[in-house]
Amino acid sequence: MKKKILLLVLVIVALTALLAGCVSKPPHKILSDPWANNEVITYNVTRTLSDKTVIKGTSTTTTKRVTDGTVKVGGDEINNFSGTFVDIVTTLEDGSVMEAQVAFKSSFEPIASYKKTSVKGYENNSPAKDTVQITKISYKEEKCFYETDFDGVKKSGNVKVGKWIKSPFYDNLMLYHIARSSYISNNFSSLTTKVFSTADYSMKTLTIASSALNQVYKVFGEDVDGIKADLISIKLNQTFPGSGTPFTALISREGNKNFNGIELKNERVPLIITEGQMEYKISAYSCN
Repeated sequence: MKKKILLLVLVIVALTALLAGCVSKPPHKILSDPWANNEVITYNVTRTLSDKTVIKGTSTTTTKRVTDGTVKVGGDEINNFSGTFVDIVTTLEDGSVMEAQVAFKSSFEPIASYKKTSVKGYENNSPAKDTVQITKISYKEEKCFYETDFDGVKKSGNVKVGKWIKSPFYDNLMLYHIARSSYISNNFSSLTTKVFSTADYSMKTLTIASSALNQVYKVFGEDVDGIKADLISIKLNQTFPGSGTPFTALISREGNKNFNGIELKNERVPLIITEGQMEYKISAYSCN
């Protein structure tokens, strides 16, 4: 009798979690990695100011799988690395630039990241004046070590994060990849975890949730077939530049198709990313 009652309780708990859209497994046991060994995505970028002025640019995200190799993050070499290495370069026509790298294990445990932004400021916008920011982060000894230089103001220190295997956390620059990896059996699953933020040098809660699933979007023009995609909301302050409001990622659900000259060989490719004044819209894709 006790065994039957226990079984009934377990079934109820499982159903409750399922209906609530929650997952009881830790994130590193449910995340998948849909990218190829080498993947390059290019985006057309627009920054729309408060007076409707549009500043254009391009952004390229290069993702590579590495096995027992060497990668450079912010100029520092990481030897005997196995996992995923991501390099991001964004340039706008007004001279604004972002250069960033992040390295994380195949389990999604972050190793190190680097970001340098040089952004032209505009009155009544964010930022309102020119700004240069550099962030360098490494994760070791159950701590997050950081060095920042924000417009000449330098800070360094560390925050205790504990054992990653017990309480997973991620890096700000992994968010695109975490969003496209939050799927179980090809179905999106919401995720809540911790990410280090330089806003106040503390761990903050990251929430990745669905806004609209399996809808058709005219990403590649009105004369081109629409593509099925998921609109995902990511709530954490990450801006280049921006207001710090949540950003969204439109993740494809179709692969092995050609859309107006863009051949998507894989599913779950970020098609459009928006945050505040910024929009990134896919313009080229390649992988092998």
